[in-house]
Amino acid sequence: MRGADTFTESLFTMRHLEDFVPSDHPLRPIRQMVNEALVKMDALFAGMYEADIKGGRPSIAPEKLLRAMLLQVFYSVRSERQLMEQTQYNE
Repeated sequence: MRGADTFTESLFTMRHLEDFVPSDHPLRPIRQMVNEALVKMDALFAGMYEADIKGGRPSIAPEKLLRAMLLQVFYSVRSERQLMEQTQYNE
């Protein structure tokens, strides 16, 4: 016999990513510096990623890609695929 397909909200919680990173983690000040640098590069990114007349899918934000690449370097991850596996494993 199959049980009822019910959704139990008490099993799930909504948390911010900030809740998972300790307040004294060394990446916090680095992230702040990176975000400030990326804000200064906003005009450059806007010029590089102008709206395509043909349409199409929007790209992944270059800021997100650069942050991911920095994590890849900081943690000595050899490939983007391994980086994705590590982020899912070390949530």
